[in-house]
Amino acid sequence: MGSRPVDRTDGRDQATTIRRLTGDGARWRVRVESWRVGDEFQGRIVFEPDGPASRTEPRVGPARLRGRSREDLLSSAYDLSEQWLRELLHALG
Repeated sequence: MGSRPVDRTDGRDQATTIRRLTGDGARWRVRVESWRVGDEFQGRIVFEPDGPASRTEPRVGPARLRGRSREDLLSSAYDLSEQWLRELLHALG
């Protein structure tokens, strides 16, 4: 695996691209939106069309990711399988 970006921002909402994939006839950028809630971070997967000419709307998953830090949350997101992400993409479509 390649190196993962380390997030050193304050508590503001942030989105990080974790992967790109093809599914449902389009190319997608897989992003994790994350934010602080109390002593933890929460986040969700967002599939954004990967290309300026796309007329496809983003697909937003539920806020189910959790971590003690943003780095923990992103580490969990990087561990999600491509198959699982494709199934979520399809389910959100």
